[in-house]
Amino acid sequence: MFNKIIDLGINNRLLVVLSLLATLVGGTLILPSLNLDAFPDVTNVQVQINTEARGLASEEVEQLITFPIESVMYALPDVEEVRSISKTGLSVITVVFKEGTDIYFARQLIFQRLQSAREQIPDGIGTPEMGPNTSGLGQIYQYILRADDPEKFDAIALRSLNDWVVKLLLMPVSGVTEVLSFGGEVRQYQVQVHPSKLLSYKLTIKDIAEAIEENNRNAGGWYLDRGAEQLIIRGVGWVRSDKEGLRDIGNIPLKNIDGVSVRVSDVAIVDFGPEIRQGAVTMSTRDVKGNPVAMGEVVAGIVMKRLGANTKATIDGIKARLPAIQTALPDGVTIEPFYDQADLVNQAVKTVSSALLQAFVLIIVVLMLFLMNIRAAFLVLISMPISVGLALMFMAYWGISANLMSLGGLAIAIGMMVDGSVVMMENVFSHLSKPDREHEQYAQTVLAEGAPDPYNVAQDHHGISLRILIAAREVGRPVFFAVMIIIIVFAPLFTLEGVEGKLFQPMAISIVLAMLASLLVALIIVPALATYMFRHGVKEKDNPIVTFFDNMYRPLLSRALGAPRKIVFGAVILFIGSLALVPFLGTEFVPELEEGTLNIRVTLAPSSSLETSLEVSGKLEKKLMTFPEVLYVSSRAGRAEIGGDPEPVSNVEIFVGLKPVDEWTSSSNRQELQKLMEEKMSVHPGLLFSFSQPIATRVDELLSGVKAQLAIKLFGPDLATLASTGKKIEGLVRKIEGTRGVEMEQIAGEAQLAIRPNRDSLARYGIPVAQVMDLVANAIGGMEAGQVINGNERYDITVRLDAGYRNSIEAIQNITLQAPNGAWVKLADVAEVKIESGPPQIRRDDVQRRVVIQSNVEGRDMGGLVAEINQRINDEIDLPAGYTVVFGGQFENQKRAQDKLMIVVPVSLGMIFLMLYFAFNSVGQSLLIMLNVPLAMIGGIVALFISGQYLSVPGSIGFIALFGVAVLNGVVMINAINQRIEDGLSCEQAVFEGAVSRLRPVLITAATTALGLIPMLLATGIGSEVQKPLATVVVGGLFSATLLTLVVIPALYAYFSKQHNEG
Repeated sequence: MFNKIIDLGINNRLLVVLSLLATLVGGTLILPSLNLDAFPDVTNVQVQINTEARGLASEEVEQLITFPIESVMYALPDVEEVRSISKTGLSVITVVFKEGTDIYFARQLIFQRLQSAREQIPDGIGTPEMGPNTSGLGQIYQYILRADDPEKFDAIALRSLNDWVVKLLLMPVSGVTEVLSFGGEVRQYQVQVHPSKLLSYKLTIKDIAEAIEENNRNAGGWYLDRGAEQLIIRGVGWVRSDKEGLRDIGNIPLKNIDGVSVRVSDVAIVDFGPEIRQGAVTMSTRDVKGNPVAMGEVVAGIVMKRLGANTKATIDGIKARLPAIQTALPDGVTIEPFYDQADLVNQAVKTVSSALLQAFVLIIVVLMLFLMNIRAAFLVLISMPISVGLALMFMAYWGISANLMSLGGLAIAIGMMVDGSVVMMENVFSHLSKPDREHEQYAQTVLAEGAPDPYNVAQDHHGISLRILIAAREVGRPVFFAVMIIIIVFAPLFTLEGVEGKLFQPMAISIVLAMLASLLVALIIVPALATYMFRHGVKEKDNPIVTFFDNMYRPLLSRALGAPRKIVFGAVILFIGSLALVPFLGTEFVPELEEGTLNIRVTLAPSSSLETSLEVSGKLEKKLMTFPEVLYVSSRAGRAEIGGDPEPVSNVEIFVGLKPVDEWTSSSNRQELQKLMEEKMSVHPGLLFSFSQPIATRVDELLSGVKAQLAIKLFGPDLATLASTGKKIEGLVRKIEGTRGVEMEQIAGEAQLAIRPNRDSLARYGIPVAQVMDLVANAIGGMEAGQVINGNERYDITVRLDAGYRNSIEAIQNITLQAPNGAWVKLADVAEVKIESGPPQIRRDDVQRRVVIQSNVEGRDMGGLVAEINQRINDEIDLPAGYTVVFGGQFENQKRAQDKLMIVVPVSLGMIFLMLYFAFNSVGQSLLIMLNVPLAMIGGIVALFISGQYLSVPGSIGFIALFGVAVLNGVVMINAINQRIEDGLSCEQAVFEGAVSRLRPVLITAATTALGLIPMLLATGIGSEVQKPLATVVVGGLFSATLLTLVVIPALYAYFSKQHNEG
């Protein structure tokens, strides 16, 4: 089969050249559609359900909204997990589906189940809605609206411009799923009622709201014929906008007393006012001279990308809209972006592409040094751009994004891509540097012995194409099996699930595509093009490098063949020594990626108000802006609209934009800078700080519901017990070395003003409980009474008591109720009004209440840390009956990945063995080649140990790649020895000559693979942290594998081969 493929390429060499040109044209057409991303999107298949419950406390939200929705979701197919958070005024439920479930199918299922969930939620409490279809990488673009004159455009005006101008212009951009408004104040038409006037006219808040709704509507009356025309009959009764609207609302009649109309304006003040807000944004930046400028409160927008959309194309579309948006905004208002994920995408792609380019240059140098022939080096090098190009074309066609991991796969494979072509070209080169029979006879009979050039191969032109064909046929089979082994070796990556699967499968896909393309190049393109490039034989030039290695290798090989037992003993000692280092290697999931921005989570006391949070954030911004590395600081207190992170107002998330690391002066790395920042901010007492990065934080939260790397989840039924036991665990974890930003979720300490009706007193007056609850919900909380519609703009009309009658405990106690018999009763006479402490939020996983103690990990491996925490919790904390501790976050992913690899790696090694058996039809020779696997592990383990890196998933993948390359070298060597035995040489001669003949290709393949990874090993750009352990393992392992392959395999060949046994 291989011979036919090679024959096809050489016999149709013109067709091969035309196919290459067609591929070039196809690439220019397809590659522009390639999706560019910073990192693979690791978000699981999940749908978020948000329900806004105006004013309800977290316990009521949990019981009235969260539980009914959760209970209907478990009936859905393929649901893996249901988790929820219930907090004041908001319920957020996340339904996680099994991997592979279509997101739109999942959303359709959720939509159907919500119909039955709505029936179980009491009327008027809230309407559940699905959240935006986005992901952990979804917040791709953020901006602020800025007014030159804050008095002309206040917080309400800027928020209206963002909601009704900017958002509407950004939503049609392809790839945008939602634009969240954050900060500013939402305009309302407010009807502020005087309670005494209400009572005097015997009216209620509900009466006013109903009257406003009835007097604010349009109607249609079909048609009226008018001669040859017809008129559409239209009743226009909407309340007008702006000041006229206030007057319209004020003039709405409520009732008629003795012929006199009582209007809204008689019992209330009608004016503009802000909605009760749940969050705000402040910002500090630098002026042109670099001096800090505090901008105070701003209106921000967060653009969210649709799941699966092209990040780069979406951001380009947003940027293309900016001029139109700026034109639509009034003079004096500007839109200013402050976060653009395209920068991160460009930096991540630049990290990998520069590593690819540097590797390309290094490989050119190696090939030129070893082959000493430009044409031969060119034919080998051509496999790199063709293989990379074909891989990228298929990725674009299948919608696989080019990101740090998939491009990293190409960078890993760049050295391996040339391996097949090196073996092929080296053999062709050897054949062409030997003379044909005519010149061989001429040299032997006519030329004097000792002549400088007895074999005049430079003039040799006899049957060059045939000799290239013969040379290609000789190595076609080992090249095929060697490349297929590298492809098989990456098969385990396709079995990874969850985060690790989404993270590393793009890498495996790109490697497999590139290697398949390189196989095509080696078997078809290189031999075909060689017939064009080489018209004559080639005179091999003296190569001092090859000569140097050859002179070193021959005596070493002779000694090894003479003392095989010593060689084996030495290799075994080295292997055992390397295994002894394994316990000293820590474990982690994936090294943390550097995003170039910081996310600082500041937790205040649960009862803190929004104003307190804003005051604190302003002071912290000032401290952070003293660092010269900081470009801007944006603080978010609380939450944005529905669809954003459901944060309480006592949480402040500070977003810090940083200069490139090489411009830093305060410290050399992020960890040091974070410590300095924490020291500076810690002058404010009572604050908890947690440092992370924006994308990492959001991905962690979406995957495990926690904004940290490690989640210690404590499950149990009682909130008070959860809080007390959780505090003990938090105190314990803080003392353990390697933890950073340890923080327990706040599930207690929220100040609540509880109004509890006294049923005996109510019965005495004949007042129903419903009347008291209506007072709390409508009079104090406020009641919606329709909307004022003006074009696209919609503003709520709200009816509630005037602020003076509800802004203190005494005022609320003095609110008067009217009994059925006409008596006036103060609220304090029929209800207890007092301050209590309650839970600010209640979180549940699979219907169980839980609290999380979260921590980031610094300077220590994740596996060792979790083992110590688990041990100390068991030893030092007595968990009550019914309470359990579960570890989640990245540790969960790491454990799942390790468990999977423990099964799959041996299976893949078994598949490699089968491939070797098919290639050589010998169990012994297959086992001999498999010896390269432990030999390769020696260098990989030692390299990790010396560099101080942990054994992570990228490191494990490095070992997988290493096995493939090590086995490839063994295949090439065994094949060369077997060929010489078939030619009639003795076993000893065949081993010696075969090993020496393969020295150059083995050294070239090892050098190209290692040098292909050296730039990645030394890279410092965005995302280089993930590639570094992988490159370390492969480079270190290649060193030991190559050295030992050249010695151990020849020394043991006779013991493992049937030729020896037969002899």
